[in-house]
Amino acid sequence: MKLLVVVWMVAGMAGAQVAAPKYEDARAAIQKRDFATAIGILRPMADQGNARAESTLGSLYAAGFGVPQSYEEAVKWFQKAAAQGFPEAQANLGIAYTNGQGVSKNEATAAGLFQKAAEQGYAPGQFLFGSVLRLGVGVPKNSADALSWFRKAAEQGNARAITALGEMYDTGDGVAKDPVEAYKWLVISAVQGDQEAKQYIASVDVRLTPKEVDEAKAAAKEWVKAHQK
Repeated sequence: MKLLVVVWMVAGMAGAQVAAPKYEDARAAIQKRDFATAIGILRPMADQGNARAESTLGSLYAAGFGVPQSYEEAVKWFQKAAAQGFPEAQANLGIAYTNGQGVSKNEATAAGLFQKAAEQGYAPGQFLFGSVLRLGVGVPKNSADALSWFRKAAEQGNARAITALGEMYDTGDGVAKDPVEAYKWLVISAVQGDQEAKQYIASVDVRLTPKEVDEAKAAAKEWVKAHQK
């Protein structure tokens, strides 16, 4: 499994906190791809120490949306927000340290940042921390703990974590090997559009009986139904 297919997250887009009206205006502008307006709103807020604005501004610099692309500038803003305990910035700063983008590569520092984000209940952080635990990158390898963090992220609907659960059940990594359970998780993730799950699921399907496939699909349907908001 590859550690990350890095996609810089536009921080704050899925946060649970209630944002101030001005931030909502910036978010609406980002959704319309009106990045100049968004930056005009975010920069004064970031300059005043608003962690969410700092984190989002960092994401825009990382992606080069409305500003010249600069990992160094992105890291600067992620560091400011992460220092205030903002989990999305912690996760993105961890990605920067993982890949050596805008900062010297440091896998141990990245793992620590992922852990901080994960412990705040941030699903992408939980997935990322689970990933480094699974692979032993920056931390001692611990498949059982990885599985636990993937479960936490999966409970929040994180498709990549759900796929990881399927892979671990299929290979018996940190858990008893169970291809039916693996197929269940992969079906759930594939329905959400995760491409890795869609590719992986065929290799499990051929090893199951029709009855087992039906059992896994029924279990997947029940899980989705129980987790619908």
